[in-house]
Amino acid sequence: MDLDIIYAQNSQCPVRSIGDSLIIMAPSGDTTHSLEDIGAFIWNQLDGQRNLHQVLDAVLADYDTDAATAREDLTQFITQMDSAGIILKT
Repeated sequence: MDLDIIYAQNSQCPVRSIGDSLIIMAPSGDTTHSLEDIGAFIWNQLDGQRNLHQVLDAVLADYDTDAATAREDLTQFITQMDSAGIILKT
């Protein structure tokens, strides 16, 4: 995955905060996604300003994980959220 890409949260997706978790409804309105801990952290990093390399750096700074695992997890997260229309490339 190209880490220079910048993503933003899709503003058409309703988001509810429940404790430390986020519930996000897909734009189609028929699917919800529950984000906990690191997923919610990454979601909050996707502000349309930071590229994925910066998001990865933030994950590595805040979580006890190695770079390879963090990159793989970030790639899977972005792929799933992008295919669901929950995030958009800017």
